[in-house]
Amino acid sequence: MKLAGQTITVILTEDGRQILKLTGSGLPDSHTVTVSVEESEDLGLWVRLRRADQMHFFLIRWDYILALDLPSGMGRLIGLKSSEL
Repeated sequence: MKLAGQTITVILTEDGRQILKLTGSGLPDSHTVTVSVEESEDLGLWVRLRRADQMHFFLIRWDYILALDLPSGMGRLIGLKSSEL
């Protein structure tokens, strides 16, 4: 599944939550965090978070992720709609 370019909710382990708090991104004290995924790879998810009025990229390792919550819906349309043909 392609995760790059999507906004998803990540459910973190306790260790993952503590580590992400260390980033200073002002994240809520929760096991769930909504992030914009830039890339996914074998090590984990590269996400974009705001810190000190700038956007930063962070790697959330798979070891610290319990689950991913992706919104279901129509998705993005690529190409022409059949009514446009």
